[in-house]
Amino acid sequence: MLTMICAVILGLIVYSATDPIPGFHPVWSIVCGFAAMTVFQILVSLVLRRKSLKITQMIQQTMMETQAKIQARQNQFMRKPTSQKIMLATLEKEQNEGIEKILDILNLYKPLYLWNFMLKKQVNTMRMMFLYQQKKFDQVDELMPQCVFFDSQSIAMKMARLYEKKEFTQIDRFFKKKARRLRKPDDAVLPYSLYAWILVKQERYDDAISTLNNAKQKTSNEVIAKNWEMLVNKKYKHFSNAQLGDAWYALALENPKLPKMQQ
Repeated sequence: MLTMICAVILGLIVYSATDPIPGFHPVWSIVCGFAAMTVFQILVSLVLRRKSLKITQMIQQTMMETQAKIQARQNQFMRKPTSQKIMLATLEKEQNEGIEKILDILNLYKPLYLWNFMLKKQVNTMRMMFLYQQKKFDQVDELMPQCVFFDSQSIAMKMARLYEKKEFTQIDRFFKKKARRLRKPDDAVLPYSLYAWILVKQERYDDAISTLNNAKQKTSNEVIAKNWEMLVNKKYKHFSNAQLGDAWYALALENPKLPKMQQ
C-alpha cells in the first residue's frame, strides 16, 4: 500500500515539475509522471525481493542446521540405544530450538509489511505452520484468521484444527472452496486424504468414497487408491493415512507407531 501511495506522489511531483516547462506538451508531462511511478515501483520491488531473499536464506540455513543436529542425535542414539521416551524428548527439544530461531528470523520481515500488503499474511502463514510443529495450538488458532491458505500443508493444518474443534460444517465448506485450487497431483494428496479421514471418523462412508474418487482423478497416489479400495469393500477399519509419513503425522491427529528398540 505504501509503495502505491509513494509512487502516486512521485508521479504527481514529476507531472507538476514538467508541466510548466515552455514547449513541453501536457501529454508528455503525464507520460513522465506515469514513467516515474513505474520506475519507482520496480525499484521498490527489487529492493524488497533482495531483502526477502536474504531473510529466506537465513531461514533455510537455520532449517538445515537444525536438521543436521537432529540427524546427529539420531545417529548417536543408534550407536548408544536409550529409551524411546528420552530419544523423542531430545529430538523434540532440538527441533523446538531450531523453530524458535526461525520465529525470531521471521520478525525481520516486519519493516517490509508497509511496502507489500500481502507480505504480512504470507509471513503469518509461515509462523502459524512453525507454531503448529511446536503444537502451540492456542497461538495457531489465534493466528489462522490472519493467514492465507494456498499450499496443501497449510490447508490441511486449517482442516485439522477445525476437526479438533469439531467445526465439521466449516470443514466441508473450507475443503470444497480449496479443493478447486489443488490441481497438481502432489498438492491434492494430503488435503483429500485428510478430508476422507475426517469423513470416515464421522461414518460418512459414501462421502469419503466420493472424495477419494475425485482425488483419483487428480493423482495416482497409492495411499488414496488403497484407501478408496478399502472403503468400497467396506473395510472401514483398514482406512489409514500412515503411509503418507511425516506429512500426515505433522498434523498431530495420530501418533506414529514406533518400532521397538533393541537393547
